[in-house]
Amino acid sequence: MPVLELVNLSKTFGTKTVVQPTNFSIQKGEVVSVIGPSGAGKSSLLRMINLLEIPSSGQIILDDKPVSYALNRAHQLTFLSKFRLSKFRSKVGMVFQHFNLWEHKTVLDNIIEGPIKVNKKSKREATRHAEELLARVGLLEKKNDYPGMLSGGQQQRVAITRALAMEPSVLLFDEPTSSLDPELVGEVLQMMTKLAEDGMTMIVVTHEMRFARQVSDRVLYMEEGRIVAEGTPEVIFESRDNPRLTRFFSSLHG
Repeated sequence: MPVLELVNLSKTFGTKTVVQPTNFSIQKGEVVSVIGPSGAGKSSLLRMINLLEIPSSGQIILDDKPVSYALNRAHQLTFLSKFRLSKFRSKVGMVFQHFNLWEHKTVLDNIIEGPIKVNKKSKREATRHAEELLARVGLLEKKNDYPGMLSGGQQQRVAITRALAMEPSVLLFDEPTSSLDPELVGEVLQMMTKLAEDGMTMIVVTHEMRFARQVSDRVLYMEEGRIVAEGTPEVIFESRDNPRLTRFFSSLHG
């Protein structure tokens, strides 16, 4: 049984369809990388999975249960839906390009906020778990620092730790290294590689082709709002008979 399944999920803005009806599933412990040119719909697809963007059609199924929500006249989530979806989002964690940490909160407070408010953990239990996670990623000594005191790489590692503290079923990564200086990219990719080795289920929108090739179980190639190629890293990266893939990889080296 898949952990997560999308059934005919699509997104339209006005007359423009940015994600064509998409069917996709991911198994527990699988790492799927999503690659493709800018504007292909990769981030929109990821944001729909987390319901940060409301799908125009289709269904999301988590742990064999359809995710339900209601919209008001402005096509926004109702207050009750937002409340119910907070639990869903704790199971489908999201790591953003720009970290999205609360600047006025310490590292520790950033991490324990969700487990306390959404998962109803005690402050003591949430703090203990957060400190264990921070120790595991080598950032325990930074727990009382504020995000502005950290490097970009450290901030992103804290953002990943914050998502992990919610004990998600699936972690979504939206270009997690694109805002980092080149010398800081490695530490974030190393953390993500360790997560994959530990069995975390991950969907990663990335332009880091080495990561996609070495760490993924499966790679999806998107173009013009649809998945046009899918397979193991070997199949995708060594394809010689798909002109779209050939053109994309040539543009990276050009």
